[in-house]
Order: sequence, then C-alpha cells, then structure tokens
Amino acid sequence: MTNLERDLFSLITLVSNVTEAYSACLFLENKRRKTFQLTTYHSLSPYILADASVDVGQGFMGWVLENNEPLSVNQFDKDTLVLGYYSRNEDIKSFMATPLPSSINKGALAIDSKKSWCFTSKDQKILAGFAQQFAYLADGALTTVQVERRSMNVPAFSRYLTSLRSSENEGQLLNAICQVPRELLPFDACFLVLIDEEAGYPRLVRTSGFGELFLGEVAISEHASLAGYVLSKKESLRLPDLKGKKGTRPLFHHDEPRLEARSAACLPLISRGEILGCLGFASKRRAQFDASSVQRGEIIAALVADAIANRKNELRWQARLEIDPLTGDQNIEYLHSRLHEIICEAEAKGRQLALLSIAPDASSEFDDTPEEEVILHLSNSLKPFAAGNDILVRHEGPRFLLLLQDSSQEYAEAVAERILHVVNHTPFYLGGRGSEITISIGAACFPETAQNSKNLIKSSLAALSFAQKEGVGNQLCFMGGDGS
Repeated sequence: MTNLERDLFSLITLVSNVTEAYSACLFLENKRRKTFQLTTYHSLSPYILADASVDVGQGFMGWVLENNEPLSVNQFDKDTLVLGYYSRNEDIKSFMATPLPSSINKGALAIDSKKSWCFTSKDQKILAGFAQQFAYLADGALTTVQVERRSMNVPAFSRYLTSLRSSENEGQLLNAICQVPRELLPFDACFLVLIDEEAGYPRLVRTSGFGELFLGEVAISEHASLAGYVLSKKESLRLPDLKGKKGTRPLFHHDEPRLEARSAACLPLISRGEILGCLGFASKRRAQFDASSVQRGEIIAALVADAIANRKNELRWQARLEIDPLTGDQNIEYLHSRLHEIICEAEAKGRQLALLSIAPDASSEFDDTPEEEVILHLSNSLKPFAAGNDILVRHEGPRFLLLLQDSSQEYAEAVAERILHVVNHTPFYLGGRGSEITISIGAACFPETAQNSKNLIKSSLAALSFAQKEGVGNQLCFMGGDGS
C-alpha cells in the first residue's frame, strides 16, 4: 500500500466515523477504462464490492458524476444494487454524495445509512469539506508546499476528535476544544465564544495562545466585532488583515485588550439549526488563513458544535433524571452521583459525614390519606434541615435520606431529635381533618459506620429498619440492622 493509498483509507475511515455512515466510498476516474472506480472505502457491510465501478449516468453515483452536483436522498426506496458498490440489497435508507472539486481528477465521495432522514445539510457541508481534502490528496500536480498547506492531516484530526469525545466533563471539553493541533490550522491563538443560555448573551469562555486572557471580562459586541458578525450572520468570516483604515478591527469588542493578532478566521458553531457560539483563530501574520483553512475550520467547527450540543443534552437529561417529579427536589439518583465524591473529599480533609434515613411509622394515622400528600408534607417539613451543603432526597415512597456534611455523630443525633420534634408537632390537615404522623430515623456515620457510599446508604437503611422493628414509633437508631 502506497502512502497515498494509506492517506486515502485513513481519510475515508474518518469520513465514516464523523458522519456515522454505514458505508463511505470514494470513486475516482479510471481514464484508461473510461469509467469510475471504487478507489477506497470504509464499510460495515460484508457485501461491498472492492472492485466496483460505475459509468457516468449509472444510478445515483453516475448522476452525481454526470451532473457534477451533490445529491441527497433521505427516503431511499430502491434496491441497493443501483448504487453500484454492493453485491446484494442492504436495505439502505439514506444516501448522500458530492463531486470532488478538482479539475485534474474527476470523482465523487458518497456516504449511506440504514436510517431514514439520517443526513442533514450540515452533513452535506462536512462531506464537501472532506471531498476537498480528497481532491488535494489525489491531485498529484500540486506542489509539496501546496499539499502540506491544504491537505488534511488525518492523524492530527483523529487525535483532536478523540480528545473531544474522551472529555469527561464540561471543563475538560472546553479546554480540549481550544487545543486544535497546529498541523490542522496555522494559528497563534484560539478562542471559543458560547451563548449563555440563562443570560442570553455571548460570552468568551476559553482561549489558548493569548497568554493570561481576561476570560469573562470581555464583552462581545454583536455589531462591531469579528465574533459578533459570525454569531449574527451564522456564517464563517476570515479577515486577511485586522488593521484597516479606521484602526484595528476587534475580535470581541472595541475596548478589548491590545492583541498582537494581524489576521483571523472565525466559524459559527451550529447544531440542529441552533447557533451555540463561534470558534475563532488568530495569527500574528497577515493573510494567514486562506479558503482551504476556512474549510478545514468549518469541519472542525461542525464537530465542536456536535460535542457541545451532546454535552448540553447529557446535562439536561442528567438533571431530569436527578429531579423528583413530585417534590421538585433532588432524588436518590442525585445522591448516588455525588456521594462517592463527597466521601473522598471528606476523607482527604479528615471530616465526618452522617446519613439519616427517615420514614413514617406504620402506626401513623393516614391510612386513607393519598401517599402523595404524605410525601409532600414530609418534604416540606424536612427541607429546613438541609442547610448549606447538606442534601435531602426522596428515596422510595415517603422515605427520605438526609446527608449531613461535616457532621459528627453527636451533631447528627441532635438534628435527628429536632426532626422528630418538628414532624410530631407539625399539623397535617387533609379535607379539614387533622392526621397524626410519627416517623422513625436510622443513622449511619462516615467513617465510623461505613467507609464508602454503598455501605453508608446500606447501614443507614438498616438502622431505620431496626428503629421501626418494635413498631413503637418516634425511634432513633444509630445501629445497623444486625444490631452492631
């Protein structure tokens, strides 16, 4: 395999991964045979034809090659064989292809999927960007300087994509975004602007290469800056020279700190039609960014927008999972997600924790009361005890857990006694009739009772079970269910 063949295969593999295609195929013209040959591909299908070829006008690929125009089919209802590169029907539902923008090597880049309506206009833009890279690789007439300047550095791009996908939290993702490899774009500084969802205005959230830079202190002028233009127009912009007749054109705002940038390029971050922000690059050299740089930047920006959107969706979904729909407060999933981290921090700082399990006694007089009313009554009674960093969550039914941070056993016992008193003396009325609710409490302490999150919850619930065992009510127990 030649270096060119390895580069083409690496790039087609990247196309397949980025677009999540079932198959990604590159067809180049075989001038001797006067047909178009499958040159390289990446596919999940065992029925791909490695020696496939298509003629101009033959099927969808032939149409793209004949008309030299992109094609997108989101409701593919024909036999897959018409594509020309499968040996049997593969139940393909979506197809997209674009011609290579080359005057030397004619060809087309195609992707397909078994999902209907899988590819969007953004995928078409990404595919066109990759087609440009294939054209640069295939056009042997370009000089070595041009190839190095314009072609996509596939290993560097793969490393960058991996860094985005492996980020474990939002902070790591934002840091990774601004660490674009210099092999992909020749820049001196990078900046990331995101629209603050709560405040509703754009904010500079990360930079690299600017030194100690003013994060959050620089406003984004929506009408008189590079970033503002990209955000308002939702289109890429490159400025070969930031120093114009009327002074230096600002990246963010006319009052921004003095920067050494001479040229810049900025790309919008758009996901599912929503503008999330923009990703920008600056250089100390004039005219550093050409059209091919912007195309590579747009491919990078599309991936960055998807990574940010996916992270936001994960956080929204996580928030929904951790909220009790009845009380509107955190639930047990929230405690599970936080408890291990809290225990590790407490251990490192030599602090104690206490976990109280609280539940109504069986002797309480609310047999005819809807459980939802009991839950809301207990929730309202217990909320004042979750002060500061303490956490109150509902476990199951009317059972609650209260985590007291930086709490000794003596302090936890005092809190539990106050809870018993408050609940016993808080009237509960339903339909004009008062009901009596008594509770029992089980408690476990870190590190005395348990040394990890699982055992802390287990010991607390066991203590509650032990407290309720006699059926007396209003009991507090600091022992486990085995009486230890």
